[in-house]
Amino acid sequence: MRATTVRFGEDLWAMLEQEASRNGMSAAQFVREATILRLAMLAGMRGDDAAQATLASVAGNARSGASPSRNGDPVARAVADPGRLGALRRTGLLDSEPDERFDGLARVAAKAVHAPVALVSLVDEDRQFFKSCIGLAEPWASARGTPLSHSFCQHAVAARQPLVVDDAREHPVLRDNLAIADMDVIAYAGIPLIGKDGHALGTLCVIDNEPRHWQPWETSLLQEIANSVVAQIEAP
Repeated sequence: MRATTVRFGEDLWAMLEQEASRNGMSAAQFVREATILRLAMLAGMRGDDAAQATLASVAGNARSGASPSRNGDPVARAVADPGRLGALRRTGLLDSEPDERFDGLARVAAKAVHAPVALVSLVDEDRQFFKSCIGLAEPWASARGTPLSHSFCQHAVAARQPLVVDDAREHPVLRDNLAIADMDVIAYAGIPLIGKDGHALGTLCVIDNEPRHWQPWETSLLQEIANSVVAQIEAP
């Protein structure tokens, strides 16, 4: 493994450490993920499929070394719960190929509430994997996932309750989430996917790139679609 020393001015280093702390990671991990994201964007712009595939693999599968400690974060504790992670991995869906059963349900969700993006997101220990991603921009669509620094879904999973956000830029917990700047996630409605064993595996969520007030009938409809997603996850 190659190593290098990157020098920052004190002001830039202070900002980097602050943002890394907000996202529950070390400065080194923050720099690593920022590098992956920048390379992925450049590869997407020039249509370099091989580079995008490599970066997706690096982002999703590289787990060597010590994990950042977020023991004081209740969301991180809930996400890292061994029982939940075991249930998630038993589905066999992590890093699996696209499936029309899930894509179809995501399309229904997007059309039903007139949202430009709909995801079936499975929340792993340090990332979210998109089993389905309808309307998602590049490079995220090809990567089919993000680190948790870009995840709203982890909060719905931790709370085991729907998360409905009209404008994330004004939300006390989400306003610093990197998905706002990097992925243009402004309005979000996510329904946790709770399996028969009681574990929240991920979410069915819809996203808009401008503020909107989600109506109760929309969240009720999304809940019904989420129930169908769970049925597909648990289908023999």
